[in-house]
Amino acid sequence: MTAKEALELACELAGLPEVPADSGVLVPGNLGEKILFAIDVGVAELLLARELGASGVIAHHPPGGLPRLGWHEVLWRHAELLISYGVPEEEAKAAVEELVREFSARDHTANYDHVPAAARALGLPLVGIHTPLDELGRRRLAAAVENLPPGATLGELVEALGSLPELVNAATQVEIRLGDPARPAGNVAVLHGAGTNGGYPVAACAFRHGIDTVIYIHCSDGAVRRLAQEFPGKNLVVVGHIAADSLGINPFLAELGSRGLEVIPLDVIPGNRG
Repeated sequence: MTAKEALELACELAGLPEVPADSGVLVPGNLGEKILFAIDVGVAELLLARELGASGVIAHHPPGGLPRLGWHEVLWRHAELLISYGVPEEEAKAAVEELVREFSARDHTANYDHVPAAARALGLPLVGIHTPLDELGRRRLAAAVENLPPGATLGELVEALGSLPELVNAATQVEIRLGDPARPAGNVAVLHGAGTNGGYPVAACAFRHGIDTVIYIHCSDGAVRRLAQEFPGKNLVVVGHIAADSLGINPFLAELGSRGLEVIPLDVIPGNRG
């Protein structure tokens, strides 16, 4: 399987018609029969891949190139998600614009060719697959929410999310950052698979437009405190960054395995032990 074919497979599994801006082939070539997969890939991981006999590397977070520089463009998916939950389009886009400005400036500072240059020097094909795998994880989280009984409490929501195998096996826990376990979960929005968490702007926009509970994979304490002051009756649940990433990664790795490829999952939380 080539690096390009692996990326196309991930997009197909996620139902994405186009390759998102935060994903792409950094060093083209045939990944071979033994692949190293890591959520974060730097030069050390490339050297480890060579040491372990891997003939290609797949990264989750953009390791460089145009996917690293274009990471902020995927944040606009937050607007699509907000709109799908009933937020007016104009207000959804206004909320996300603030995030895009911040992360665009951050992306512009990236040493974007450092890791791809090392991969080229080592002769290792390298591909970054971010949003397609996060979309797979978002769907698994959304399915858990959809299976909740009517009138479920926030505590019951946390219990349902926490039963997902990757979240069971994670060292982190599903946490209520805003709200009380006995409070009704109400209208729940899963806001994941859009580059990174939406922070204060996206959650605040959701809360202003009828969403009672926002599910993020992570959120800064500063954003949580600001949300708590402005929306005391609302709820925010975080499921854990690497745990949530693994929710989307594992189905993809299983598909690679079904095609006869050996994958070394370096930092992925397994869905099942043993």
